[in-house]
Amino acid sequence: MLLAGLPHNGMGGIVKPATHSEFARASLMIFDWPARMQQMADFVGFTEDDLALVRSSGPILLARAEELTTAVYDHFLQFPQTARFFLTPEGEIDQTRLDRRKHSLARWLRNSIDFQLDEQFPVFLLAMGVVHSNPSLERGYLGSVPARFMIGTMSFAQTAIANVLSEDMDDPSQVLHTSVAWNKLLMLQLDVLLAGYVTETPTPATAPPPPADDEDEEGEPEGMRRVLTNILDGNRTNGAPNQSQGE
Repeated sequence: MLLAGLPHNGMGGIVKPATHSEFARASLMIFDWPARMQQMADFVGFTEDDLALVRSSGPILLARAEELTTAVYDHFLQFPQTARFFLTPEGEIDQTRLDRRKHSLARWLRNSIDFQLDEQFPVFLLAMGVVHSNPSLERGYLGSVPARFMIGTMSFAQTAIANVLSEDMDDPSQVLHTSVAWNKLLMLQLDVLLAGYVTETPTPATAPPPPADDEDEEGEPEGMRRVLTNILDGNRTNGAPNQSQGE
């Protein structure tokens, strides 16, 4: 099954740098991320019918997008291990940061509903993984977001989406099939997100820096923009797989 008629490259769609630090020093060595996602779509059985179910759920989920995003971040704040990423250096909840992150999560939901196997969406997901595993200098004192919380967040989102569908859809069979379709899609995304971690060697926490605003009006972290630029530059300069490296 080829969702977008994309060829497989047989290499897994990525040439991974050896260490975290190489992300900061050089452009990411990546190629053909749509083919990587296509490979995983085949593996988990994500079909055109599943894609149609995801898109058909859009009006229901977007109508409750604020509720969904609030639930995710309220959940983060219940656990010290995740809440600390949304606190000021003084230990207070950074409401401005929370609001920006909710805005970004709502945008992710819209992009997921409009999902297609093109270059932009997998690169966006990879950049998300990189900035969570390799925080910018401005927020590097917090250290890396452990990969297990990225996995847990996907699980929480999957459950929240299924709950909304069960509440707002009348046909139990439609609820089941649509929830299964979302489960497959989120696993495709999780594969790319975790590729941004490369290894489980964390960036250690340090003392906080002086206050600085590293986000633009759209709520996009400055580090995210730098990583996206590096990835796109890497796509332009590394268009062919490195035959000396496997997946």
